[in-house]
Amino acid sequence: MSKLYNTQKDITSNFESFLLNSIPNIRKTQLNIIPSILFGIIQAESIASSDIAKNLKDNFLDVKLDSVIKRINRFFRNNLFDPYTFYK
Repeated sequence: MSKLYNTQKDITSNFESFLLNSIPNIRKTQLNIIPSILFGIIQAESIASSDIAKNLKDNFLDVKLDSVIKRINRFFRNNLFDPYTFYK
C-alpha cells in the first residue's frame, strides 16, 4: 500500500535533493538547514525564528527549541549565505 501523504522528513529530503541538483556549489551546512527553514516558514504564522522553530518538530526531535532558534538565527546572520544569489 502506498502512502497518501508526505511527512515533513519526506518533503525536506526531496527539497534537499532538488537544491543539490539545482545549485551544485551549495555548501553542505546550508544544504542541511535550508529545506527545514523553508518548510518551517511555509507552516509558520510568521517568519520569526521562534515560530519557524516550533514547526520543525520532526527534523529536530532531539534538540531543544532554544537551540533550533539559535541555529536559525546563525544561518540568517552568516556572511557566506547570500539570499539574493540564492533567490536568483
